[in-house]
Amino acid sequence: MVHVPALLLVGEEEAGLDRTTQAYRAIRRQIIDLTLPPGSSFSEASLARQWHISKTPVREALARLRRDGLVDALPRAGYVVSPITLQDTDDLCALRTVLSVEAAATAARRGVEAPALERLGVLAKVPYALAAGEVGLEESLRAAIEFEAVIAASSGNNRFGKAIVDVLDELERVLRMAALIAPEAASPPGELEAISERLGARDPDGAREAMRRRCERVHRDVLEALARSVSVSRAHIEMPAP
Repeated sequence: MVHVPALLLVGEEEAGLDRTTQAYRAIRRQIIDLTLPPGSSFSEASLARQWHISKTPVREALARLRRDGLVDALPRAGYVVSPITLQDTDDLCALRTVLSVEAAATAARRGVEAPALERLGVLAKVPYALAAGEVGLEESLRAAIEFEAVIAASSGNNRFGKAIVDVLDELERVLRMAALIAPEAASPPGELEAISERLGARDPDGAREAMRRRCERVHRDVLEALARSVSVSRAHIEMPAP
């Protein structure tokens, strides 16, 4: 089974999905793309009106989103979108590094099939197009997420692939927030290419190291961007625990 990041499913036909799944995907997409920004509040009724459905599938969808950690329930006051914090982002990026690095090594050892390798080569060119002003940040983000999803699928491990896609879905929200704060930060041209070349050469150690450099660079850039947020600079500094 191939697991696909939520961003790559945008605009796909939803016929055949039950109402709860449709509501879940719609609300989750609004949270991830920041249409419902961190800290924003809403009610079951307001979402039901927006999507022209009953409250029951919305309530069930929100229960799933609570388990995902994307919303919190407010006693007798609806729901609020969970905040993006430096600690959670640090943990998320660290987990992404562990998973993506090993996926790259596993895929290289196993061998990436020709169509997937060709697709990786195309996606690896997008940072060059971004630097030349030929594409925007949205296309660059889609390419970056698809790039890692292709590698995850090429690892041949279904659970591995699902874990990575789940992390990529969470990471998308963080990357969008970081891009709003520091739009100048972007993948350096050649970064994705270095990974795809090592995969093509079936070089597990080289693929592992190239992916590690990328993940650690993104980790650092994202934390630096979020730390520049006004909300962080104005946060109260608490006394450390004794």
